[in-house]
Amino acid sequence: MADMPTSDSLRPGSIVGPWRIEGYAGRGSYGAVYRARRAGLPDSELVALKMALFAYDPRFVREAGVLSRVHHPSIPLLLARDWWIAGPEAAYPYLVMTWVEGLPLYEWARIHRPTVRQVFQVAAQVAWALETLHRAGCLHRDVKGENILVDAEGRAVLMDYGSSTWAGAPPLTDTLMPPNTREYRSPESLRFEWANWRSKKARYETGPSDDLYALGVTTYRLLTQRYPSLGTGPKEFKDQRPEKRLPVRSLNGRVVPELEALIERMLAEDPVARGQGRELAEAAESAAAQLGPEVDVPFAGSEPPESILVSVPAQVVPVAGLGRRVSRSGLVATSLVMAGVITCWATLSPSEQTPQAVQSAASATDAPDAGTSGLGDDGLPARVTTDEVPHSAKAITLKVPPNPLPGQRRAPCRRRGEIEIHGGCWIPWLNISPPCGDEVYEWQGTCYEPSFERPRAPTTQPPR
Repeated sequence: MADMPTSDSLRPGSIVGPWRIEGYAGRGSYGAVYRARRAGLPDSELVALKMALFAYDPRFVREAGVLSRVHHPSIPLLLARDWWIAGPEAAYPYLVMTWVEGLPLYEWARIHRPTVRQVFQVAAQVAWALETLHRAGCLHRDVKGENILVDAEGRAVLMDYGSSTWAGAPPLTDTLMPPNTREYRSPESLRFEWANWRSKKARYETGPSDDLYALGVTTYRLLTQRYPSLGTGPKEFKDQRPEKRLPVRSLNGRVVPELEALIERMLAEDPVARGQGRELAEAAESAAAQLGPEVDVPFAGSEPPESILVSVPAQVVPVAGLGRRVSRSGLVATSLVMAGVITCWATLSPSEQTPQAVQSAASATDAPDAGTSGLGDDGLPARVTTDEVPHSAKAITLKVPPNPLPGQRRAPCRRRGEIEIHGGCWIPWLNISPPCGDEVYEWQGTCYEPSFERPRAPTTQPPR
């Protein structure tokens, strides 16, 4: 057992399914990222291969479930998912994504010194991505600068769906607040947290307006280099005297009134006043198209950056079943971001696959943290019309297998909501009818998700 390879110790030349590892790209709290190509095809497209650090990690199911429901240029496109069998009792889900170049939003701004018009355009692209998610019944829940990747041409992609969810998805945690970054939380979520911190049963229900508020925080920080005041800490909540947020233009005179108004709308105290992603995207697009030369100057100082950094390529994932290939036209560029790696895995169980020989190696200690990065399909429109309903293009139904999946809970099934099928524990999706999609299984006319054993908690907190 001492020489058993681990999911974060693959070395160049290792074979994982049909992929050959070319190098180590980084590590997050829940996964490791590698550069890879098709084995035996050295000239094939470079891809990113993300592997869970914990066997049977259910976080991969959650992210894949979201990504399989949407299709948009500014949302990561999952290419493949599968299992890597490290030993008789260790099967790790992994994802394969297109390798892309890009920079996290704040770093992109520091290096490329974008204009105010470009800020409008980036905000519009991310708002359209959120519109697509929200109309598909999904939430991102961790919108922030580190999770928005921008290429040299200013194309933005909303990354890292490790905290995301969709309507009706079984919860993975039993905490008061969902996983996210505190500085980007909405006022209503912070007030809820303070008012219910002693409750063991209260749970905050994130909504689309929380994602839009986080986009407002992101844009505010991009332009001012500071976060807007939370204004809902214990003292402010008790005294009902929240600290007043400074207007963007008071901190950056190059910001035009139209951009300040857009940000103020996203940061509105009333969630309803924030509107929808489509409305914000259209407002940003309209301003970018109609304003004059006053928005064609960099929003930051005129001095050039001291040094130009080389971006670290990264990638994202599209969901495809084992052995399937997803046709893909031009994919948008993006980069590795620091975040927990969470995504979905292939539907075949490890017992149905041939284990691959993988060499072990000491994990790199000086590698940067890695996270989800992604790309979209350049052939798709960046806008979402009122007649479009984003969804997965594939109508796939997976049948419940005759035996439990690796890591799946086995009978007797005692958790609330579980039922036993073929010796395994399953959770019914009563609000969805077949076809169930490519990450949920069907049995006797009902959709089911496998109930997995909870993974052991990581020894370190996710990077923020």
